[in-house]
Amino acid sequence: MSKKTSIIIRNAAPSDFGGGERAPVLIASEIHRQTGQKIVVMSSSKQLLNFAKLHGVSAINSPWLRYQNWSGWRLIFLPLYLLWITGMIFYYLVIFLRMRPGLVHPQSKDDFIASTLAARLLGIRVVWSDYADLKHIFMNVTVWYRNPVGKLVYSCALLADKIIVVSKNDLREIKLQIPGGSVAKKLAVVYNGASDAGVRHKKSKFFTFVYSGRLVMEKGVGELIDAFNLVTEKYPNSKLIIIGNGPDRVSFEKVSRSNPAISFLGHKNNAYNAIARSTVFVLPTHHEGFSLSLVEACMLRMPIIATAVGGNAEIIEDGNNGLLVSEKDVGALLGAMVRLIEDAKLREKIAGNARITFEKSYRFEDIVTRNFLGIYKGTSS
Repeated sequence: MSKKTSIIIRNAAPSDFGGGERAPVLIASEIHRQTGQKIVVMSSSKQLLNFAKLHGVSAINSPWLRYQNWSGWRLIFLPLYLLWITGMIFYYLVIFLRMRPGLVHPQSKDDFIASTLAARLLGIRVVWSDYADLKHIFMNVTVWYRNPVGKLVYSCALLADKIIVVSKNDLREIKLQIPGGSVAKKLAVVYNGASDAGVRHKKSKFFTFVYSGRLVMEKGVGELIDAFNLVTEKYPNSKLIIIGNGPDRVSFEKVSRSNPAISFLGHKNNAYNAIARSTVFVLPTHHEGFSLSLVEACMLRMPIIATAVGGNAEIIEDGNNGLLVSEKDVGALLGAMVRLIEDAKLREKIAGNARITFEKSYRFEDIVTRNFLGIYKGTSS
């Protein structure tokens, strides 16, 4: 078994810290536990670096260009972007020459380009993991005068050994954007998962809805607040707990001031206990690659309401292990919330089946063993 060091590279906007940011640390920790191999995580995200430290994973603070929009008129600055990428290639060459990794595992756009080119120059294996970005990066990649950065990423995809995507929905959308051929053949779906925290859903004094995730408009938190305000008109003892931080938190807090039943708990490194003490987990997002928070709600044996977008419908079967509603639809969300308030048997059925879903398909240790262990040991591509 190879004990050669591997490197995972994950960068994201400073306000982003969700399943895609936690995954590299959890993969590194589990691979090390199973094999003893040292995995180093590289990122510019302070939250991710702190999360790595919390899990005993080696981490390096690496550079990242926060400006990521190179479309339209911004293309006049493309030479500056290419200069940045060139600098990053040399940066990674220095890192890789010093550490001599057996595998480089980039998980974000600029790193798909720079670390892949650097690794291939040194004969190092490269595997990509995509957390719902490539379907956007590859838009118009087949149109000759559009999206030069996407074309550059696509060219580097030809050099990768394997490209892991998070859902069947993402796989379909990526394949619609790219020409058939070797890149399409490298694509494989690997779902994210959660470790069993040993925490279970508990009865709460009040009927409490809970959301946990980034506080941004596209996560549907605004619709959740609107729907909950209507819930409290009929069920005044209901509560709503919102866990997480993000650029739109202040706006959400302002529109919630008139309802004292809404509480904002901020970011929690471990939100399991707060979620488990609630009654129903709600994920009203407008779009989703694959939601780790839904998997965690299943693990906690929670009744669930989620929007039928992206990978959500690959986890939740409507009426079986959760309720699915249309995105941006306050009325549909309200109906599902009231339905679960009024139907205790349905809540119990959904909670039990959600736990079964987790045990069958989303135990993190099993996912790593099946899908990542061979890659990191060098026995599969």
